[in-house]
Amino acid sequence: MWTGYKRLLLIGILIIMLLSSCQPLSQQDSQQKNQLTVLTVEFNSGAPIPNLYLTVTDVQTGDVVEEAIGSEEGEAIFSKLKAGREYAIAATTLENSEANVGYTTIENFTYDTTKPYYRLQTHFSRDEQELDVPVVMQNPELPHGCEITSLTAVLNYFGMNVTKLEMADHYLPKQEIRTVGGKRFGPNPNVAFAGNPRDKAHGMYVFAAPIVKAAEAVIADKQENLRVTNMSQASQADILELVREGVPVVTWVTLDLSKPKQKAERGWIYEGESTSRDAFMNLHAVVLTGHLGDKVVVMDPLKGYVTYNVDQFFNSYRELGKQAVAVHK
Repeated sequence: MWTGYKRLLLIGILIIMLLSSCQPLSQQDSQQKNQLTVLTVEFNSGAPIPNLYLTVTDVQTGDVVEEAIGSEEGEAIFSKLKAGREYAIAATTLENSEANVGYTTIENFTYDTTKPYYRLQTHFSRDEQELDVPVVMQNPELPHGCEITSLTAVLNYFGMNVTKLEMADHYLPKQEIRTVGGKRFGPNPNVAFAGNPRDKAHGMYVFAAPIVKAAEAVIADKQENLRVTNMSQASQADILELVREGVPVVTWVTLDLSKPKQKAERGWIYEGESTSRDAFMNLHAVVLTGHLGDKVVVMDPLKGYVTYNVDQFFNSYRELGKQAVAVHK
């Protein structure tokens, strides 16, 4: 009887071990099915680039879902993504991520569990196909000053000794937003900056025409031999041709090329109008400096140098109404 009991006990232990071992395997299989391996490669050669710092952001919420450091083989594994959701994946060096300057590659994709690998082309070396526009960061002084900071970088590229604060304080057309009877009133962004780019709480944005005026005014004051062109409504081909000719272009897109987001409560009634317009909440301006295959290179006043897919970049440009400014010799 003891022998029978031991046999039953042994069988029970074996069953428990079998069940406990099966559960982790099942969980592991599930995790592997939901894993995405990102391979970071060099743009021109396709060779793997090791040890890059990668983040994955949920495009809809703006939340960083996961971050990782690539291996020596250029591979980074992500396991918290959800099928069917759109994400923005960004890659840069760890040093650049800590200093918030330097090259960053950003691409949007929709996660598909049937595609366990994603090849991310990165670009970290400058070459003769790109314009050497200096990095000028808008923060901390100009939290809403992406447009005037981008223009400053372009003027610096042409040798003008001018700062972003000089441009924002003395040359950028500005008008305050005021509240009367519970309604907000302010300038048309095609006429002046709404608020002040120094004001994090209440500053808004400006479009191309006032940036042209700011550039023309400082060029006249400094007696520089430069000219400015409002390239708004220009085609993708026309803007890329300018860059190939050595002309950097300040271009309006959204942050990380996400869909334009607007809020009625942050909007205002433009001067001369009677109906309030919704305000853009993720409007941004960068300097287009290069075009390499299916990528564009930009100087982003929030991030430094960034590469984007050319189609995604110009789709964002079109969604924001095709606003752009070029400065020429």
